[in-house]
Amino acid sequence: MVSNIQTPLRSVLFVPAANLRALEKLAQLKVDAVIVDLEDSVGVAERETAVANIQTIAAQGVLALRPTLLRIGGGPEGVEVGRQLLPLGFAGVVVPKVEAATDLTGVAKACRMPLWAMIETPRGVVNLKEICATEAGLMGLIAGPNDLRHGLRSVASADRGDIAQALALIVLHGRAGDLRVIDGVYNNFRDEAGLRAECAQGRALGFDGKTLIHPAQIDIAHQAFGASEAELSWARAVVAAFGRPENADKGVVAVNGEMVERMHLERAQRYLNP
Repeated sequence: MVSNIQTPLRSVLFVPAANLRALEKLAQLKVDAVIVDLEDSVGVAERETAVANIQTIAAQGVLALRPTLLRIGGGPEGVEVGRQLLPLGFAGVVVPKVEAATDLTGVAKACRMPLWAMIETPRGVVNLKEICATEAGLMGLIAGPNDLRHGLRSVASADRGDIAQALALIVLHGRAGDLRVIDGVYNNFRDEAGLRAECAQGRALGFDGKTLIHPAQIDIAHQAFGASEAELSWARAVVAAFGRPENADKGVVAVNGEMVERMHLERAQRYLNP
């Protein structure tokens, strides 16, 4: 299924719904997409305030500035709150801790909105084939490394070796289902070098972009998941080569000493028109 969000998703910022100041600052940020969070970041005592905050920013037009998703809380209550808020201008629902296709079908029936599945448990990873095959209107997968590590009882490493296999499976099944795939958050928002390394790894694995927890991480994500000058130069050369009349019917052409196939043309076009 093709995503309902056609813009690049290099940066996807989580913002707690209970933090009105952070929500209002979204108007000033150049982030590709936003997830307004009603799950982990909102305590029981904050839920009423969080709902009021969402209504406030919706009235201010903040939700219309870019694709904005709503991560709902768990259980029937979370689904019902989400169902009431979604018409305010959200582009879809982020469903936390998806472990089976049935976790999506109930939400789809209640909310009737595009869904994004958070894959953040061992069971969710194991059941990715079933999850990605659902007809519940699934648009994308979002990795949840913190909860995944908790479920695996693994020890975090700088190269994410403890969860690398799970991340690769998220990309593999997501691509097989023609879904967008977004990498998980990097917790230390002051560590720019660490974030750059993790973004580079995420892009190498095939992720479209990265979920973020702080505005300071946006520029780094854009640099990592956008095409570099070298890639843009390569892309222009590939497009030009296949655009020549003598190459109109060729499956393979030479570009700067490299044999390039038509599948590379698709990648080149994606670099030039993200």
